[in-house]
Amino acid sequence: MHFKLWVFVFGILTVTGCANYPVSGKLDITDPDIHREVYLIDPVSFSSLASSFEGKVIDSARVNEDGSFGFKSMPARNGEYLYLLAIQKRGETYATKLQNDDPEVSNYLPFIYVTGHKVRITGNVSKGLGNASITGSVESNRHITSLIRSRIRLFDQFRSDHTGHDEENLLEYEKAKYDYQAGLMKAADSSGHFLTEMLALRWISPEGDYERIPEFVIGSCKKWKMGPFAGHPWTAQLCARSMTMPRVPGDAFPDASLPLISGDTVSLMQLKGQKLTLVDLWASWCAPCRRENTSILVPLWDKYHDKGFQIIGYALDSSRKGLENAITRDGVGRWPQGSHLMGDESPLFDTLRISTIPANYLLDSNGTIVAKNLHGTQLIQFIDRYMAANK
Repeated sequence: MHFKLWVFVFGILTVTGCANYPVSGKLDITDPDIHREVYLIDPVSFSSLASSFEGKVIDSARVNEDGSFGFKSMPARNGEYLYLLAIQKRGETYATKLQNDDPEVSNYLPFIYVTGHKVRITGNVSKGLGNASITGSVESNRHITSLIRSRIRLFDQFRSDHTGHDEENLLEYEKAKYDYQAGLMKAADSSGHFLTEMLALRWISPEGDYERIPEFVIGSCKKWKMGPFAGHPWTAQLCARSMTMPRVPGDAFPDASLPLISGDTVSLMQLKGQKLTLVDLWASWCAPCRRENTSILVPLWDKYHDKGFQIIGYALDSSRKGLENAITRDGVGRWPQGSHLMGDESPLFDTLRISTIPANYLLDSNGTIVAKNLHGTQLIQFIDRYMAANK
């Protein structure tokens, strides 16, 4: 009887003690494959915020049989700081492995801590930490929670909007992915919260590839480098990244020398249209590019070329014969076609800081980029509206 009473009292003291720690909580772990240990990870830098193996484990805590856990002390820092709470499968070698494939079953949870405050994390995490809740006296965690919920909702929509990632539906996949990324950035922007936006920027591309979405990186740099977070190291890291981004709407398109298939080399700007120019970046081996050639670009050129619309093609090919055959077969010899015939080693792509096709840029009469990477119906609608407004 005394032994049972002592165990009962000890259990109460354990739960009470954990609750008094600066970061504590209760995690219901029923999956035997999940290791009953939680890890406190310091992201260290902007790039490591959502990247596996880059963060630093600064503490760990046992998840008791009743689900309680707690970290007795936290680093003393000025202001808000973002940490990650992670769980791992049994047998996982690295405590810093982060799962980003599905946010609902993610194995880590970001939260904000402020010295002297308390944070409590609770939830059933048998499938992951995606639906865990963050409470306590750090008010900014409501922004993090809102972003997490938005990420799950938007990802579910993204998943339902495409059936796979292959050549047959590549453009549809890219559109659905961009909608997901833009939605997540909109959710972060509405918070007006620096750390929440930094987290969103990493979540829109955990692998750190911003080639198709440079406007988010560039826009966030401009937004935060002028305010109270100008001196934050993540701002400096973000702005350094923005300097390597491809050109965005509002930028001047580079006036590159373009070697044409006809044998001439001309300035790209010499070829632009009087009102609107589409610089189409493609290849003979790119199936989505070839479909768009015949179903979208040829009809647009036929409809608007006499009204001031031009297309300039540039191909990532190495075989002149293969490219010439594709140009003839698709009927795209209507407009200038260029290529360095160096395959992936393209001086133009290096200048544009891109490597992925299909890609395109729409330029106004001055050569300023007005839109980029529009395809299918979106491209048709944009050109219809632009030409109607610039008769």
